Amino acid sequence: MITLKQQIRLRKFIIKRILRNIRREKFNHYILKWTKIRKQKDRRRRRTLIKLYKLERLKYFNMQRSA
Repeated sequence: MITLKQQIRLRKFIIKRILRNIRREKFNHYILKWTKIRKQKDRRRRRTLIKLYKLERLKYFNMQRSA
């Protein structure tokens, strides 16, 4: 049998552990969302840089032909 004091301590310990797990899950979820957003931004940035590079190359070759 567990004494009343031990029951209270056990209950507090369990509550702390549950709260800690909930916070950890929220934090991990937040990190996952952040990484998805970051990946999307990187993808978008890469696409625009490729487009700009292609435009620059076209401009450069057109200038060389006319010269």
